[in-house]
Amino acid sequence: MKKWKEPLWALAFLLTAALALNFTADVLRPAHTDYGSTWDAYLCEPENSIDVLFLGSSYAYCDWNPGAMYAASGLTGYVMGGSEQTPAITYWYLKEALKTQTPSLVVMEATSLFFDRYQNYTQINLGYMPWGLNRIQATLECAEPEKKLGLFWDLYFYHDRWKELTASDVKKALIPARADRLKGHTAVDQIFEQTADGPFLSDMRQTEEVYQQNLQDFARIVQLCADKGIDLVVTINPTYSQYTPEVYSRLEKDVLSAGAADFLNWSNSFAEAGLDPAVHLYDGGHLNQTGAKIFSAYTGQYFLSRGLTPRPQTEENRAAWEATAQYWQ
Repeated sequence: MKKWKEPLWALAFLLTAALALNFTADVLRPAHTDYGSTWDAYLCEPENSIDVLFLGSSYAYCDWNPGAMYAASGLTGYVMGGSEQTPAITYWYLKEALKTQTPSLVVMEATSLFFDRYQNYTQINLGYMPWGLNRIQATLECAEPEKKLGLFWDLYFYHDRWKELTASDVKKALIPARADRLKGHTAVDQIFEQTADGPFLSDMRQTEEVYQQNLQDFARIVQLCADKGIDLVVTINPTYSQYTPEVYSRLEKDVLSAGAADFLNWSNSFAEAGLDPAVHLYDGGHLNQTGAKIFSAYTGQYFLSRGLTPRPQTEENRAAWEATAQYWQ
């Protein structure tokens, strides 16, 4: 016992220090309940209860409100996207998300296929993923070299936030997370003041090399869905920030060739979805809260018309979704 006493005390000290550092990191890392990367709330959803999983960038989490979709269709959903999220990160998000859910349908907003290899929010997109092999692999593969240290050690990014700490920061580290009514959605209220007649069009700005790399990452998403027996639908949501018809035509050909079940170019489908560009846009690209509710209802009804049916829910979860739908109504 004397021989093992000092090593055991050393091990106990190291474990205590690790727990203390982990708790400190949880306190200092800002809470993240909207604008994508809402993993804490996602993991509180009952397992295998989600019908439709939405992926993509801010065009996904601003435009789709799963509570409004449920009210119109009975389909449950969650937006597991992130700000300016690249297809490479989306692949790892999907892989992690499928650990607790078995959606009947995955819907990916396709604007991210036109992103550069590194965008502005890698720290947020990866830093809020649950710890595990998927986060480690995503960090090694998708993060800028200068951000990898902080993504493996949160205190590197957030050690100087102690001056800003509030009681709520400590509270969120101590109290377990809960499912919420956002379901990954971010509600924004501003109405876009249009400065031009109709949508403004852009040519593809990225290099061919980057586009091909994004397509390779997208092919991994397709394969993962195929392996799980999940249909994958790719969309362009109603927006005034559009690419030219030639770009969309090429994109449609490429994603269908990769194995996507369908490509839905809704960029100009304002009237069809019941949207008014003068009222329902937040900015040139995203829908505002009212527009998102309308478009989400349209999305749910559209997928019902394609044969997607809501899965049975426990009475408790059904009541929670009914309360969520009522909240948004």
